[in-house]
Amino acid sequence: MASVENGLPGEANRILKSLASSWGDTIDGLQVIPLKGAMTNEVYQIKWPTKEEKQSRKVLARIYGEGVEVFFDREDEIRTFEFMSNHGQGPRLLGRFPNGRIEEFIHARDTYIDTSFGAT
Repeated sequence: MASVENGLPGEANRILKSLASSWGDTIDGLQVIPLKGAMTNEVYQIKWPTKEEKQSRKVLARIYGEGVEVFFDREDEIRTFEFMSNHGQGPRLLGRFPNGRIEEFIHARDTYIDTSFGAT
């Protein structure tokens, strides 16, 4: 059984520590924030303080859902994501582990539209 720390697989934590080190940060104060809206995966915003005061580093951890292979080929999805990432389209791929990946966190606003707006 794979180890789990902070709600993330051990492999993901090793990648996060390596990324933090390569950026001159330490992974102290790691926060794992569950995000909503993913259909087949569990997604988390991972953030930790940088050496700069009042700043934090953010990445996205994606844990692949189980049993979705009947709907699409996971290997095709991974190859497509890597291709797009390598060509500057979408978030950068920062690391992979057996059941997920670490991606660049892109700040965006929710596209939810309140359908009651303007209703009479």
